[in-house]
Amino acid sequence: MLAKRIVLGPAVALALTTGCLRKDYPVEAPVVARVDLRGADAVSPKEVLAGLATAESPRFLGIWDGVVFDYEVFDETLLERDLDRIERFYRARGYYETKVTAARVVRTDAHHVKVQIRVHEGLPVLVAGDVQTPGLEGLPFPVAVAASRAVALRPGDRFDEAQFERSKTGIKAALADRGYPFAKVTGRATVDIAREEARVTFEVEPGPPAVYGDVRIVGLREVPERPVRDNLDLAPGKPYSRAEVLDARTALINLGVFATVDVREDLTHPETGTVPVTVTIAEAPLRTLRMGGGMRFDVLEWSSNLSIGWEHRNFLGGLRRFSIDTKPGIVFFPTRMDNLVPPERVLLRNRVRAELLQPAFLEGRTTGIVATEFNIYPVLYPGGQTSNENVIGYDELKIAPGVRRAFFGHHVYATLGYTWQANFPFAYVGENFLPSVYVSYPSLTTSLDLRDDPIEPHRGVFVSNTVQIAGYVFGGNASDVREQPEIRTYVPISKRVTFATRAAVGFVFAHNYGSTLCDPNDPACKTFLNTDTAAVDRDEQLLLFRALYSGGPNSNRGYPFRGVGPQGVLDYLEPAGSRCKGGLSPGEHPDVWTDDPSCFRPQGGLTLWEASAELRFPVSEPVLLALFVDASDVNRNVATFRFNVPHLSTGIGFRYATPIGPVRVDLGYRIPYMQEVGRKDLRPEDGSVTTIFGLPLNLQFGLGEAF
Repeated sequence: MLAKRIVLGPAVALALTTGCLRKDYPVEAPVVARVDLRGADAVSPKEVLAGLATAESPRFLGIWDGVVFDYEVFDETLLERDLDRIERFYRARGYYETKVTAARVVRTDAHHVKVQIRVHEGLPVLVAGDVQTPGLEGLPFPVAVAASRAVALRPGDRFDEAQFERSKTGIKAALADRGYPFAKVTGRATVDIAREEARVTFEVEPGPPAVYGDVRIVGLREVPERPVRDNLDLAPGKPYSRAEVLDARTALINLGVFATVDVREDLTHPETGTVPVTVTIAEAPLRTLRMGGGMRFDVLEWSSNLSIGWEHRNFLGGLRRFSIDTKPGIVFFPTRMDNLVPPERVLLRNRVRAELLQPAFLEGRTTGIVATEFNIYPVLYPGGQTSNENVIGYDELKIAPGVRRAFFGHHVYATLGYTWQANFPFAYVGENFLPSVYVSYPSLTTSLDLRDDPIEPHRGVFVSNTVQIAGYVFGGNASDVREQPEIRTYVPISKRVTFATRAAVGFVFAHNYGSTLCDPNDPACKTFLNTDTAAVDRDEQLLLFRALYSGGPNSNRGYPFRGVGPQGVLDYLEPAGSRCKGGLSPGEHPDVWTDDPSCFRPQGGLTLWEASAELRFPVSEPVLLALFVDASDVNRNVATFRFNVPHLSTGIGFRYATPIGPVRVDLGYRIPYMQEVGRKDLRPEDGSVTTIFGLPLNLQFGLGEAF
């Protein structure tokens, strides 16, 4: 049966791909199957071919053309123009004697042709001697050094026209960033093809150093001017810097108050040594009312909710940004995707969040934050939760003040905050015997964002880290140190195809809880006795709020939310006389209560690692597809990684582009034998939780990319 499941998934995907998405071949001309460039040794053939109109037809999964992507049709006129493009490409990179010596079109079958192009590159023209930069010698030493380093050409380098232009731009930008906005840079290159050499000179007229002149702000109506000026941080008489001007514009855009921000500098009067700046602003609506709703149906729950929110972007003046949102909803319990039974109960839930942002707090670029939440919700688990179990919920109160600051051109962010959280348990169904839980911790979140687009990135890197220190001198029931670093990368495969990766780890160094997670056969494990149920309940509750979990729409998508990691019987879910409590002798570990898989629930862990790779590509606007592979593990030990149980899953995702980001549906397939198979007297097969139609599948919904 397992072998059939392994084969069925790929077979179904193959049938859908080749049968439903295959396009008919065009009748007017053959399809380009391959383009070969021969004789290209000095430059990358891929780089040359990427600039041609004659291109290979893209192949889905590298196998089928005409599936998902359109065909590339052969055109003889375009090929002739492409041959000229190749010679111009080489000349721009210093190969002035390059010639295209042959071009053949070979028909490979009734529908395809192969294009073969041969080039003779010749010898490159090299930069001879030092690159001269007259005009820098009279500048302050640090300024001259920065301008010299902006020169991208060095003696012996191949003379590249793009590098030549980049050097001119770089010298001017380096000077403008250091107070010389009136600098003029003239580049001159003398190319001797017979000697294969080029002599390069950049003549620099730095002009006078400058300061800011008048800074005018135009277009304000309701927004007060003072916080806008504080965020600009551009004052008359202050030394000029082009980098600061760009950073100031980004700071105003990030306030989220203005529809457009245009910063213009007046560089027409270098004799004054001042640069007047005019900031033209168009205010966006300052008040917004949001209403919506939705429904959730997955292996965790069937629920529906409303969403109501109000935001004021100039609350009480001072450019304060106040928002309040509420999200009331109901859960039809215990109906869900893997438990298609009529609802027996309706569980009410609500989430209320209010947030106040104060820009220019303490200083111009620091934002003060105060956020509060009051939530009412049930704690639901995947994998067989039945109506005779206790269903525990919480009244949750959170208060979280903090500050946020951007650095280095708004590429680096740091948020320092403090969170106080109180959770008051109650029973939706059955009985509750849990005490209240209080958690208090300061946190520091830092991030480096080098992505081209934060919503739908195509190129770049994003790195983040969060550190929390709970308890100790800060109070609360939990004492621990929690850290979670993460890195994401985005590599463009082509203009519209992106290869994205994500890797994350997590550590919890718990001081006063977590002993129920250890292996009872380990002599170092201090297990709770059966008689100490209060200690067990306390441990399980603190793990619920502080442990690490994996699985879900932004994690391992083959598993449900919190579906990867240690599992066991949770005492507070089991009423007296429950089938899941049978057979426990005094002194036995709580995990040994039963070998019935339906009794086990995620407990979380103290060490986590996650890794994902995803190929994203468009099908037909606004629909996009994604092929993904996810892996992760959560275990009971501290700072101990297990890579032999990667919980590997793979699948396909569908994206529908909207103005607020893509709506996402992911179907994940859990690859067998990639989970931990524990002893039945300790825990069930790790991660073995939900199926769809008897297959190890999981369906995830989300808004925005998974990472």
